[in-house]
Amino acid sequence: MMSKKYYIHFVWMFLLTIGVANAQNSFNPMGYATSLRDALKEPENISTVSVYYTRGMIFDIEQGKPAPDASFEKLSELNNLKTFRLNGCPFDFKQENFFCNLSKLKQLEVLELRMSFRQLGILSEHSVKCLKKLKNLRRLNLPYLYPQEDYLKLQEALPNCEIVINVYPGE
Repeated sequence: MMSKKYYIHFVWMFLLTIGVANAQNSFNPMGYATSLRDALKEPENISTVSVYYTRGMIFDIEQGKPAPDASFEKLSELNNLKTFRLNGCPFDFKQENFFCNLSKLKQLEVLELRMSFRQLGILSEHSVKCLKKLKNLRRLNLPYLYPQEDYLKLQEALPNCEIVINVYPGE
């Protein structure tokens, strides 16, 4: 037979466990999201987003299958975002739209574009103009095989930003 003391302890631990589990559903202590859709659930708490695309889709854990992510047009809602990693890209990736939406994130410090050069291409003048609006941007990762002459132009346009060419080929 269980003593009253153990019973109270058991009930207390059970309630504490339930309380913590429920709190974790709405609290992200790391400020990290693996998709734009997840980041938009609590935009004020997210400082890092790292999205992994496979064949233009993310893997949606809730659905248990590949699914499209939220549109890049929603990026401006992530007003505390400091780091954005784009691993691959969605089917409908349009460089200029992406960078113009990204330019609304004034506090962004790190942008890592981990995709093939074929997917990104050379940054257009309009994309660079949008990137220049990111005054806090300190590091920009570009795809492997990014042309040296365009890299130098980008370095000149973004003097306070470390520009890194990825050493692995990507897709």
